Amino acid sequence: MKYKEIKLFAKDSAQLALLTEELTAAGFDELLINDPKDVDELQEGSWAYTGSVADKELLDSFRSSAYAVVYLGADEQLSPALSDLAKRYECSQAIVDDEDWLHKWEEYYVPFHITPDIVVKPVWRDYEKMPGELVIDIDPGLAFGTGTSPTTYLAARLLEKYIKPGTDVIDAGCGTGILSVIASKLGARSVLGLDIDPEAVAATENNAKINDCGNIDAAVADLLKGVEQPADLVIGNLLAPLVMALSEEVARRSEPGTLFVASGIIDDMEEECLAHVKAQGFRFLEIMRDDCWTAFAAEYTGKAV
Repeated sequence: MKYKEIKLFAKDSAQLALLTEELTAAGFDELLINDPKDVDELQEGSWAYTGSVADKELLDSFRSSAYAVVYLGADEQLSPALSDLAKRYECSQAIVDDEDWLHKWEEYYVPFHITPDIVVKPVWRDYEKMPGELVIDIDPGLAFGTGTSPTTYLAARLLEKYIKPGTDVIDAGCGTGILSVIASKLGARSVLGLDIDPEAVAATENNAKINDCGNIDAAVADLLKGVEQPADLVIGNLLAPLVMALSEEVARRSEPGTLFVASGIIDDMEEECLAHVKAQGFRFLEIMRDDCWTAFAAEYTGKAV
């Protein structure tokens, strides 16, 4: 199938994060993001690949520029919001085949440590498990989330620290289900993955099956709206406005002691987001940061400010 590829270029990672926020606010929640810094961090940083990275020429091409990509139907016109962004950022447009953008990235996605003890492995790669490691198999399909984002890394670290065996978990905005699977493998009694995108729900169900996580269910939902299932811990790897909205829903339906783990908060929104979450009655247990991103673990006290 043919698609219209709209590629918007940023001068650096910080501007790329702002561009991503603007695209999301404009209603584009399915994006292809290329941040050159991610390649270096995956090879050299605290969440480095455990295997050798394929094809240096391919990786160098990803290092060359920072950009976000939106895909439209071949005959679809740009919305006013997207047209405005195309004027404010360097932009290119092309007609491409879905095979060019759905599968090319598989060439360089290899097993890597998302935390020191948890390895994320694409289903098409082999990996020799080391003693003490927890290995998660992931097939991203058409959904968002391979685990290579620092926001996912931060969320995984907090889950690893705060989840307890027997915990009932809700993963709001589950994407591929990578955090749902990690929660299950860390001892959760039940996990409910929720996402507004049916493709994400299908991916979560598939990855639960791949990892033999029979305690994971998934459903289409807008955050927690219409969901009555109780939870001891709610996780949301989302952008800051959605984290704030989710904090209200968690507070509305929770008993004191419920844990709220959130990630995806860009630094420009950190102060506003944390203040909003605190006002709903949450006490912060830990705040973690990586580059321009913030994540936190908080406990609901039942005392809104």
